[in-house]
Amino acid sequence: MQPLASVGESSSQVNTNLSTSISLSIIDEHGNDISIQTSFNNPIELIIPRDVNMPLPDMFLQNVAGIYCEQPFNMHIINITQVRTNKNLTISLHIEIRPLNNSLGYLFIYRFNDQPQLGKTIDLIDGWSLYCPLNLTNEQLYTHFINNQHISNHESVVFGLRELNTTEMDVLCSNNLIGDRPPRFDEHATFSSNYELRIYTSGCYYLDENNNWKSDGLLVGPLTNLYQTQCFSTHLTTFGVGSSNVKVES
Repeated sequence: MQPLASVGESSSQVNTNLSTSISLSIIDEHGNDISIQTSFNNPIELIIPRDVNMPLPDMFLQNVAGIYCEQPFNMHIINITQVRTNKNLTISLHIEIRPLNNSLGYLFIYRFNDQPQLGKTIDLIDGWSLYCPLNLTNEQLYTHFINNQHISNHESVVFGLRELNTTEMDVLCSNNLIGDRPPRFDEHATFSSNYELRIYTSGCYYLDENNNWKSDGLLVGPLTNLYQTQCFSTHLTTFGVGSSNVKVES
């Protein structure tokens, strides 16, 4: 493996200098490359580390405690077009939430290109997660991952967060009542404590015959984090990964 510099296609740049690259090939007894093609039903898995000398992106405090919210969720907007430096490359999205009170739980919803709406008579969302204290990582984070296939061709992600009150915590977390459908609330959101957000993207890339970075046939895996990128591939070549920090609008 070797350090990877930023490489672009035309005027677009791909930020790949947060990783190392890895080149894989299989040769026959005559030293000739053997072409390997597979599918996502049986993909090639790669774990590519990021540069340990690069600083981790900061958490950003969300001052929501005690603020009246007219909606059932506190909304945040992520502009995908601003962070996708090359429209021909796909990226995954990673949302990390750090509650300042780690005994709190949340309901998380999101929708592509428009504001999500979830209530007792409406269900306009593309995904959701219920976060209970048992779901906290070792770093005391709630995390949500959207892979590059799901984000492809979308311009934005709007997500909402709702702090669960004591009764909701007892019903949803203590009794482990998590089904296929999200719980629904029409009451306005109330936050008893602030939380922090960190949002970043990841990408898996390969070099084509013209030395340009491409992402078709590659899938970013759920084991991706700030220290490594998990890539699933349908072919063997020279691979690299990229990352960028994301600004979020409230």
